Amino acid sequence: MTNQVPEAEGLTNVELAARLRMTLGRLNRRVRQHGPQTLSSSQASTLASVDALGPVRLGDLAAHEGVTAPTQSRLVASLEHQGMLRRMPDSDDRRATLLAITAQGRRQLEQLRGERSAFLVGQLGTLSPEQRAALVGALGALEALAESPSD
Repeated sequence: MTNQVPEAEGLTNVELAARLRMTLGRLNRRVRQHGPQTLSSSQASTLASVDALGPVRLGDLAAHEGVTAPTQSRLVASLEHQGMLRRMPDSDDRRATLLAITAQGRRQLEQLRGERSAFLVGQLGTLSPEQRAALVGALGALEALAESPSD
């Protein structure tokens, strides 16, 4: 498909991409405003990634987060200082350490997710039944976009 071929509702792929990017960006900013303000969005992302990946090396975490190792190191240090992450020896390589989420970090992450989900639940309640159905119908396509490789 080319970017010049009209798509649904008369939008080209370029126009659809621009609207989707702007809309998702605005929604993401609104969601990030809800929840404990003790974590920056980068810290929250790092904490969520360590939770999802399990014990992980700093370099692997940086690659997953798409940041440099020094940037990731500063984020990890701040989360360690707050007691949300801890370092532990890597049994496969005694020179390396692994990062793991602490119980406190998991509680903070659960609180953040809960408050952000509560915000979205409230927002979903403002939609008409038709808008909600359209959103449900679009979820599969949005999930496919989120999971597709970014060649």
